[in-house]
Amino acid sequence: MAQFPWYTGSMLRGALGNSLRHAVCMMQGKDCPDCMLAGTCAFPRLFTFVNAPENSQSAPMLPPPFCIEAPQGARGDLAPGDTFRFTLKLFAYAADYLPYFIHAFKLAGERGMGRGIAEGKGRLSLCDVRQGDVSIYDAESERLLPHKAEDLSLPRLGDSHVTGMVSVELRTPLRFKQANHLAAELDFPLLVRLILRRVANLEALEGRSFRLPPAEFAALRETAATVRSEATHLHWHDWRRYSGRQNTAMQLGGLMGRVSYTGPLAAFAEYLDFAARVHLGKQTSFGLGALSLSWECANG
Repeated sequence: MAQFPWYTGSMLRGALGNSLRHAVCMMQGKDCPDCMLAGTCAFPRLFTFVNAPENSQSAPMLPPPFCIEAPQGARGDLAPGDTFRFTLKLFAYAADYLPYFIHAFKLAGERGMGRGIAEGKGRLSLCDVRQGDVSIYDAESERLLPHKAEDLSLPRLGDSHVTGMVSVELRTPLRFKQANHLAAELDFPLLVRLILRRVANLEALEGRSFRLPPAEFAALRETAATVRSEATHLHWHDWRRYSGRQNTAMQLGGLMGRVSYTGPLAAFAEYLDFAARVHLGKQTSFGLGALSLSWECANG
């Protein structure tokens, strides 16, 4: 029997961190910044914030190179024999560490997740790992099968003469700051800036600096300014989690709901698709900032 919280992304990320550190750390009890092995250890490279390259347009500290997409909903029990599924997305160099993630989640399941692990509840066995519809893991022999990482192409600006409508649904809390405050609105130019920031962060993980040519950036900004918010049904969702590492409760609320935009949206089709694949805003490794798109017919 297992009882999981409303948002299992936090639980999975915490379990991953504990198990990954247990599996790879050779200096247990020492903080990563003070450890002489920090430069070669997989844990800080995969799980903690890393420094961005010099002259990068990204944030000074980059988020971890992974994203957990987990089921969410009302609290409930999992009975023995039930299946629990979630998605793990690895970016940049993290794709090379897939065996580390698999092993860490296997250890986490054996230890237990959710409430009541001290009483032996919440124990899971790792049955399968799939890339799309293809199994890439042999659980019996604990062997990773041949697979290939997918390419994530950088988005490009499309035809600005084609108009239409798109509805963006924020499926998990979207957290971002505007003028040093957590924002509670999402007009289209701001959404585009969040996407550009995410692109820059992911490029920085590869050691590359992302900067649009001045003419393309000006065209993108001018076109985005002509897109209107047609209908906004956004609300602030407060979400609280406990950090065992920091020994404190954290408030991680953000925007959820749906907003529709009209205008020359075909120009931003690749940008919006990119955002739906990689999440936006803060705490993306928890799976926050997940969004989905609903397109309506465009007119040329």
